[in-house]
Amino acid sequence: MNLGKALQDLRDRQSERGGGGSSPKAPLIEVFHSVQGEGRFVGVPMAFLRVATCPLRCLYCDTPHSYEAPPRVPVRTAVRTLHEPNPVAADRAAELVRQVVAAADAGATRVVSVTGGEPLVFPEFVREFGRAVRGKGMRVHLETAAISPEALQQCIEQVDHLSADWKLPETLGAPIKAELALAPGAHYGALHRRCCEIAVRRGASVDVKIVLTPAVTDSSLDTALHELQPLREKILLVLQPVTPFHAVKAPLRADDLQRFLAACQRAKFDVRVLPQVHKALQLP
Repeated sequence: MNLGKALQDLRDRQSERGGGGSSPKAPLIEVFHSVQGEGRFVGVPMAFLRVATCPLRCLYCDTPHSYEAPPRVPVRTAVRTLHEPNPVAADRAAELVRQVVAAADAGATRVVSVTGGEPLVFPEFVREFGRAVRGKGMRVHLETAAISPEALQQCIEQVDHLSADWKLPETLGAPIKAELALAPGAHYGALHRRCCEIAVRRGASVDVKIVLTPAVTDSSLDTALHELQPLREKILLVLQPVTPFHAVKAPLRADDLQRFLAACQRAKFDVRVLPQVHKALQLP
């Protein structure tokens, strides 16, 4: 699995730097304000910046529109929607986020979640965007598939909170490049763990999210818990029963959820069960 080459190919194809100026660029999908956050921040109002492209194809993915960037990025404030040409420079993206936050209620949380797609395809953009918004008193939350420790290392100093996915093999479809394909019985566990270790060393708070579908097996979850055990006291483990979408047609059975939760409790993790709430609330 040549992960580095596959991610570099994605960066090249999406032209991380384009046009004039020195600020790194990335293709964006949207900028908006919502309560859709991840993990311990579900239901917390904050700004969101969604980066286009993703090297993986999760069977449960409900944002397939994030695979390809539109020519112009919708920037949704409380009063109007702007449309910004793609790709967007990091300093300009920071200004757009500030506008979204300023247009929200006066008591809006000064947090921006950088999500995707997969933001770590563009680590220089994440770093410079983070530097710009944190310089204005905002916190940066990074939501990532956590399969590229090298990319995370490039931007981690500008990240206050990491929400890292832990992808169980049963939840993954074929990736977009052969270099990212897993061998039978393999998983991304070592890469996920290294990303979490990088964030812990930096002093960021860390949530690890495991999406549970009806196809997930006990042995697969047990393997993940074993890999995570050295970090058990430094993370919040989040079990997310799948919201049926696309290839995943059915929800997780209640008895399966109870069994998976019990396994996490026996392993002494600080664990939460948090389904997606913004879908139920019909919010972005």
